[in-house]
Amino acid sequence: MLVIYNDFDEPINKHPCLPTPVRSFESLGIRHDSSTMFNSPRPAQRYAGTSSAAGFGGSFVDENPLANSVYEEGLDPWSTAPSPAPTPISQSTSSVSSSVIADAAIPAIYNTAFAAADPNNLGEASVNSLSRILNTSSLPAATIDKIVNLVSSKPRVSKLEFFVALALVALAQAGKDVSIEQVAALSSQNTLPEPALDLSKYQPTTSAFSPTPNYRQNTANTILAPTPVYSSDDPWSTNPRFGPPPDSANGFDSARANGALSSLAGTGLQNEWWRKQEVIRVNLLGPQGFILNRYMVYEVLTERGTSPVQRRYSEFVFLWNVLLQRYPFRLIPALPPKRIGADDQFLEQRRRGLARVLNFVVNHPIIKDDGLLAVFLTEPSLETWRKHTSVSLDEESVSKRVDHIEEMTIPSDLEDKLTTIRVRLNPLIDQWQRICVLAERIMRRQEAAAGDLTRLTNTLRAVIEVNERCWRGDECELSNGVRLGLEQVANYAQRHSELSESRIRHIFDTTLEALKAQRDLYLAMRDLLIRHERSSVDQVERLKKRVETISLKLDGIRSAHKDGWEEENDRLSSLVEKDQASIAAQLNRRVFIRASMWHEIRVVLHNRENTLVTRLVQKFSREEREFAENVLNNWASLQEAVEGMPYE
Repeated sequence: MLVIYNDFDEPINKHPCLPTPVRSFESLGIRHDSSTMFNSPRPAQRYAGTSSAAGFGGSFVDENPLANSVYEEGLDPWSTAPSPAPTPISQSTSSVSSSVIADAAIPAIYNTAFAAADPNNLGEASVNSLSRILNTSSLPAATIDKIVNLVSSKPRVSKLEFFVALALVALAQAGKDVSIEQVAALSSQNTLPEPALDLSKYQPTTSAFSPTPNYRQNTANTILAPTPVYSSDDPWSTNPRFGPPPDSANGFDSARANGALSSLAGTGLQNEWWRKQEVIRVNLLGPQGFILNRYMVYEVLTERGTSPVQRRYSEFVFLWNVLLQRYPFRLIPALPPKRIGADDQFLEQRRRGLARVLNFVVNHPIIKDDGLLAVFLTEPSLETWRKHTSVSLDEESVSKRVDHIEEMTIPSDLEDKLTTIRVRLNPLIDQWQRICVLAERIMRRQEAAAGDLTRLTNTLRAVIEVNERCWRGDECELSNGVRLGLEQVANYAQRHSELSESRIRHIFDTTLEALKAQRDLYLAMRDLLIRHERSSVDQVERLKKRVETISLKLDGIRSAHKDGWEEENDRLSSLVEKDQASIAAQLNRRVFIRASMWHEIRVVLHNRENTLVTRLVQKFSREEREFAENVLNNWASLQEAVEGMPYE
C-alpha cells in the first residue's frame, strides 16, 4: 500500500488501489523523514536554572554551553516555548546515501558536476540544479524524472544523494537496471560507473536573488569594507563625550588605567548606523582530529582586511565566557549549545547561531572595542596565543568610572523602566519565536513547491517525448502545436522554479536570520536582567555597619590607654581604611551598573528593536516586489509564447 505524504511527511492519503512506487530509498525500508521546523518549540528549556529570578525562570547562561545537548533532530536550540511530544528520529537520507556509496572511490566527474550544481559551496544542491545537470546526459526525460524521484523526495539533495543520481545516470546510459540496489552493488566492488555528461550545456541560474555567496574567496583581490568607526555624536546624549575611548590594542585591556573615564555618554550610535554594521561570516569547515578527539572547525571571516581564521567551538565558548565576565551588565546573546553526535542540520543551525552572536558583539558600541574580540577575529592560532598570554577577567567597572555629570544623565526612574521592560519581555520572546517558526514553515513549504515544480517540469518533458510523433502516423499540426506549447510550459515552469529556489535561499540567509536576531535580542535582554539582579548585590551596608562598630571600639581603646593600645589602634585603623576603600569602590560599581543598564536599554535595545525592524521590513518588501515582478514577467512571456497553440 502506498502512503502519500505532504511537505512535512504527514500522511494525506492511504489507498490500497494506488500503484506501487518505483524502487527507491523507501523500497529499502527507509522513509524520507522531512525535518521538523528548526524553530519548533521543545519540551524543556535546555539552559533552565535551578532558581527563578525576576519571574523569568532560568537563564540561558546558567550552565556551561559545553554540556551535552538533548535537542531532537531539526529543532532550534534557542526555542523557549513548550513542545509536542517528540517523534522518533528516522535515519536521514544522507546516511542512507552514505551506506549506498560506502567507501568507494568517487570518480572525478562526480565532484566536477556537483561543484557546478553547488557553486556557493553549501554542501547540497536543489532538485532544479540536479535536474539540469542530468539533462546534459542526453537521457530521455522520463528516465531523468525517474532518477530524480529515486534519489530524493525533498526539494534539496545532499552531496551523496547527488552522487547516487550520477551513478544511476551511468547505469541508464549503459542500458542496465536503474536501481539503488545496483548502485550499492557496484559501490561494494569499488567500481562506481562514470556518466557521460556535457557540462558545457549546464547554465547556472540567473535569478536576481542569489544565494549566500562563497565566502572562501581570495580576499587579496577583494575590496573589503573598513571597520566601522563610530563618531562621538550621540543623538540621545545630553552632554559631550568625556575623554578618548580606552586603548585595547594589546588585546588584554591592560592599557586601561584604573579610574579611566568610561565614555558612556559618547557610545550612542552615529547617523545611519544601520548602514555601517560590520558583517562576520562563519563557515563550517568540518571535523578534525583523531577518532577519540574529534572536533568541529569553523572558519571566521571579517571585513577588516585580515585572512580568515579557524576556530573550534570551545574557542567560541572561551570568548563568550571572558566577555561575560568582563561585561556582565551588557547585552550579550547566548551561545548555541553543543550536542554529542550532532547531525548536519543541528550543525548548520549552530553555525548560524554562532554567526549571529559574533555579529551582535562586533556591532555593540562598547564590546566591539574589546581587545580579546579583536584577537579572536584575527589571530591565526588562538590556542598558541593563549599559551603565551595572560587574559584579564576583571569586570568592566574595575577600570572605568562614571563622573558626576555622566551620573546625572541616568534617569531617577531607571528601575521603573527596567520593570516595564521585564514585564513585556516574555510575551515578546514568545511572539518573536512564533514569528520565526511560522516564517520558516512558510519558506519550507515554498521550497518544497519549487522542488515539485521542477519535478513537474521533468514529467512534462517526459510527456512531450512520448507524444513526439502523433499516433495518426502523418504530420499532425494539432499534435505538433500542442507539443510545442507544452515545451514552452516546461521551460517557463523551470524558470519559475529557479526564481523561487533562489529567492527562498536568499530569504533563509537574510530575512530569517534577521528575525532570529530580533528574538535573540530579547533573550539577551532577559539574561541581562537576570545577571543584573544576581550580580549587582554589594556589601556596602554591611561594611558601613562594621566601620561604625570598629570606630566605636577605637574610641574606647584610645580613651582607655591600656598597655599595647597603640598596636591595637593601628590594626583596627587599618581595617577601617580597607573597609572604607571597599565601600568607595562598591559605590562606584553601583553607579557604573546603573549607567551601564541605562546605556544598554537606551542605546542598544531601543535602537536594535526598532531601527533594525524597519530596515528588515523595507528590504523584504522591496525584494518581494522585485521577485513578484520577475515572476509576473516570466508568466507573461509564457502567455505570449502559448497564445498561438492550436485548438483544432
